[in-house]
This record gives sequence, C-alpha cells and structure tokens, in this order.
Amino acid sequence: MKPNSKLLQRLRSWMRGRYGQNDTLNRFLNNLALLLIVISFFIRTGWLLLIAVILIGISYWRLFSKKIYQQVAINRGFQRFWSPIVRPFSRLKYQVKQHWQYRFFRCSQCHQRIRIPRHHGRVRITCPQCGHQFEAKV
Repeated sequence: MKPNSKLLQRLRSWMRGRYGQNDTLNRFLNNLALLLIVISFFIRTGWLLLIAVILIGISYWRLFSKKIYQQVAINRGFQRFWSPIVRPFSRLKYQVKQHWQYRFFRCSQCHQRIRIPRHHGRVRITCPQCGHQFEAKV
C-alpha cells in the first residue's frame, strides 16, 4: 500500500480525535485475553473464551474512544495499582541482565544499593549516599 493512499488518509481522518494508545491497561487486557484463549483450548470451556472476547472488546473500545482525558485517567489509576506489583520483577530483571558485568552490594548503614564492576579483586567501596566505607570482593 502506498503511503498516501486514500484508505490510509481515511483511516487517519477517522482516528483523529480518538485515544488510539496501546497503553499499560490495553496491553494488560490483550495479554490476559490471549492467556485466557490459550487456557480455553486446554480446558474446553466456552465461558473463558467469552471473557477473552469481552476483554478484547473493552480494549478496542478504549482504543477508539473519543474521551481521551477519561482514558488517560483510567490508565493512570490502573498504573497506580499495577506498578507496585510489577516493580520487584522489573528490578530483578535489571539485576539478572547486568549480573555478568556488575556485582550489587548494599550499604550496611543506609541500605543504598551500589553497583560495582566485576573482576577487580578486593576493593574498598564508598557509599555515595552516606560515605560509609567497606571492603568487598568483586
């Protein structure tokens, strides 16, 4: 399809003034619907499939809604609930990802997390927050 085709121009004009964001809540609804669809293949119950279709419908309703401020407020409320649940897992993912290059320590006084590059032997670590010094093997 050409970038300036009539179909794309009509689609752009139809979407103008609509929410159209794949935000946190929409991604959660779509992933939950996909999970329910996969589970419904194994359990063979129709009500799980019905719930998945309803969740996809809600996601598309939010996507095409013209009440942008309302959808942003709903997403912020969901993020207020969802972020504390996901935050420990994202922190763990960060540490696992950097595990090979860095070693993580905690200051014994202020509990600040300190990241030190690996393979330097024994080093003297100074906490950047409180100035406490301690030795560790990196």
